[in-house]
Amino acid sequence: MTLKLNDERQASHAVMTPAPAALPLTYTPHMDTYLKLPRPLPADAVIHLTNVARNLQLVADLGYGDVALAVEDDGRLRVVADARPMTAVAAVVTSRVGQVLQRGDEPEAYAAFDGGSAVASERRRTTRGISYFTSARPIGTPTASYGVVLRNLAQQVIEAPGKMEVAFMSLADRVFETLERQPLVDVDSGGPFWTYRRAGDGVMEVDASDVVTYASPNAVNIMRLAGLDGGVIGCEAGTLPGGATAIKPVVRSRGARAITIEVGGRSLSYRTIGFDPGALVLVEDVTDVARREQEIRVKEATIREVHHRVKNNLQTIASLLRIQARRTESDEAAHALAEAVERVSSMAVVHEMLAASTEESVDFSAAARTVVDMVRQSIAHTGADITVKVEGETGLVPASVATSLALVCAELVHNAIEHGLAERGHGAVTVSMRRLPEELHLVVRDDGIGLPDGFDLDSSANLGLAIVKTVVNDDLRGTLSFSSARGTIVTIRVPVPDHAEEA
Repeated sequence: MTLKLNDERQASHAVMTPAPAALPLTYTPHMDTYLKLPRPLPADAVIHLTNVARNLQLVADLGYGDVALAVEDDGRLRVVADARPMTAVAAVVTSRVGQVLQRGDEPEAYAAFDGGSAVASERRRTTRGISYFTSARPIGTPTASYGVVLRNLAQQVIEAPGKMEVAFMSLADRVFETLERQPLVDVDSGGPFWTYRRAGDGVMEVDASDVVTYASPNAVNIMRLAGLDGGVIGCEAGTLPGGATAIKPVVRSRGARAITIEVGGRSLSYRTIGFDPGALVLVEDVTDVARREQEIRVKEATIREVHHRVKNNLQTIASLLRIQARRTESDEAAHALAEAVERVSSMAVVHEMLAASTEESVDFSAAARTVVDMVRQSIAHTGADITVKVEGETGLVPASVATSLALVCAELVHNAIEHGLAERGHGAVTVSMRRLPEELHLVVRDDGIGLPDGFDLDSSANLGLAIVKTVVNDDLRGTLSFSSARGTIVTIRVPVPDHAEEA
């Protein structure tokens, strides 16, 4: 198993009250399976261990070393989650999840677990040419441990750390200390909190007096872009852009908070972990991301509006054709106009679905059911005892393909009813759909009189079939075939990308 780290929830509250020192969390059954614990544990222990596991990547990146969480399994310690830093070389480059830690190989882990206190070894080890030192910290209550976090730190990081490395490793230790006895709690929702470092993050440390004692270069740049005058270090947390909401209320708690704030014309994504006292602050300028998301939302709204207007225009055309059909004195002209109404309405169905969607694709099987029902209702007045059934699923289909297929489906169903079953006055039409890799199959079959002798699609005078042929062959680049056995079977194969967005 490879630990999958989930992103934190983005809180949207602008005001909050200080959190108590410890907030209760709710146990949920999925926590057992998240870590695949080797044996049942109390609910509080499962909540705590799960929260530690989800914050391992943050600790690994801040601390410049690989970390592993192990729990007791029949007198042995078994790894249930681990993480490797993206900021430094790792002593252990592959996941150890599921492995048993041998007491002779990892004495620090057993000493911390058995003794209930942190253990740091001065013994240097070497693997793959990398020298490193190991430390361990128990996870549990003051009276009982139910897990241990093992941390390996490369010698090259220890021997010549810069100012930033020293600050980051100190913050990693503070996070470790906080997680040792209790999980991180979201002060807004009361649920578990976890996060990780992002590429553009600025990192700050706030002390017991609510004053910034360290700010990474990224953090300094972000604060200045957001309108801060002067230096960041030495500033009171509440005076930073957005700090009064994102940082200050968390400093005197062991809670945490994630919030995106608009300040100084910038969008700042804050994630703050309280140490009681003090805090770790991660901040990212997401202004460009927010702007792009807003642009996408505007484009989506514009596209939906276009589809809505196209649908309205098609419905208006259909209404005009109906009016013309009622006024004509020619039965043949009225019939032709009624067929035109069906064709226009079938395309309007797809645009109506697109107008309600944020994607440029639709579930064609749903559109087909609507179109077929529309055709069925159009011939209901004839008194014929005809049933129409639609079966199968297609999933999402690109809008251009769905629009053309809807027209084809309407034509074939109408043709089956009018020419295959009308003379008998009864029968059944079945529309079957099936999605295959890179292809969609649409089959329309009826139990009517079948194809006439010598039927040739190319020489057929049927306008509906001519439309179907043109759309399938030229527009959809598909194939069309007819067969007659106890009725008529029309099979259409159309190329469709497996992912609608590829179209």
